[in-house]
Order: sequence, then structure tokens, then C-alpha cells
Amino acid sequence: MRIKFAGRRAGPVALEAVVAIPTARGQTEEVVVHRGYLDERSLEVTYIGEQDGLLLVELPRQSMSGRWRVWVSKSAVP
Repeated sequence: MRIKFAGRRAGPVALEAVVAIPTARGQTEEVVVHRGYLDERSLEVTYIGEQDGLLLVELPRQSMSGRWRVWVSKSAVP
């Protein structure tokens, strides 16, 4: 499954990028990922579940705040 990200910048090494993922709570989670998980607008994640119109997804790596799973809105799916 893919979700849209809000921003992207260069990562700590050449093949990585830092992406900003807007959560359903209005926060932003930043995660450092291999560029192979990205296209121009979206990030590859694992679908976990759904509740009240929100999707629970697992990120490919732990976010900078320490989270592996985040709730996103259904509109985050391209």
C-alpha cells in the first residue's frame, strides 16, 4: 500500500531520504527511508487495519519520534 507524504528532503546518506507523513491527529511524523520505497509523491507502507475511516499503517522504518505505526486518513492513499 502507498500513502502520500507532505515533504521530502535529502537523508543522512546518498540513497536515503527524510519524508514527512501527516497523521490523522494533525501531527507530522518524519522517517528516514531508502529511496526505493518512494516515488514522486508516495511512500510504500504496510496496511495494518482500519477504524472510523482511518487507516493504521506500519512504516518501513521507525520514525524520528519512535513510532512504527501511525494512523492516517483514507485521503492519504493516492
